[in-house]
Amino acid sequence: MFAALADPARLRLLVLLTHGEASVSTLAARQGEKVSTVSARLQLLHAVRLVRRTRQGKSILYALADDHVIALVSSAIDHVCEDHPTHEAFEMSDGCKIHPDHPHQHGAGCGHTAIRHGDHVDYLHDGHLHHMHGDHVDEHVIEVSATNPDGCTAGEPCTGHEAGHVHGPGCGHEAVPHGDHIDYLVDGRLHHPHGDHCDDHGPVEIVRG
Repeated sequence: MFAALADPARLRLLVLLTHGEASVSTLAARQGEKVSTVSARLQLLHAVRLVRRTRQGKSILYALADDHVIALVSSAIDHVCEDHPTHEAFEMSDGCKIHPDHPHQHGAGCGHTAIRHGDHVDYLHDGHLHHMHGDHVDEHVIEVSATNPDGCTAGEPCTGHEAGHVHGPGCGHEAVPHGDHIDYLVDGRLHHPHGDHCDDHGPVEIVRG
């Protein structure tokens, strides 16, 4: 299984499938590859039980095999995000950091947590802070500031969860990119795991849709 994951092209397919099931032709178009090439990669991923396939009419749809694979891929992405919160984005000449291949339209009622960020509203999506900008989605990061510092708050009481709670992938709190690291949203505040304690990195404004 890990040998299958070691190939970047196959890993990119798994990342694409975290957004939901898709046909071979759709995945090939998103990767700019031949259908036959992508099909061969999917067959190998299916053989090691990382993906499953179902028939829908004349099409065969592929999806991640189960929650274990979703957790595996998501944890890998979250780990990278600890040091590079916008690792999937690419920067345009006007300063926009664009999140590629994002068909979802964020807005009121879209199902994602909305956060007031400066003079606009962003949306939390799988550890990213997304902003609709014309025909694309920008990657944003909460800036380090007096309101949202990145310092250590050891010794201060940490509220919003039980003592001993450890933040990380699957902890039950949404990940938020903040400065050069990842925090977790707890009752409208940013919490950061730091050794044997949890730092409070200040409040954010949740926009109720």
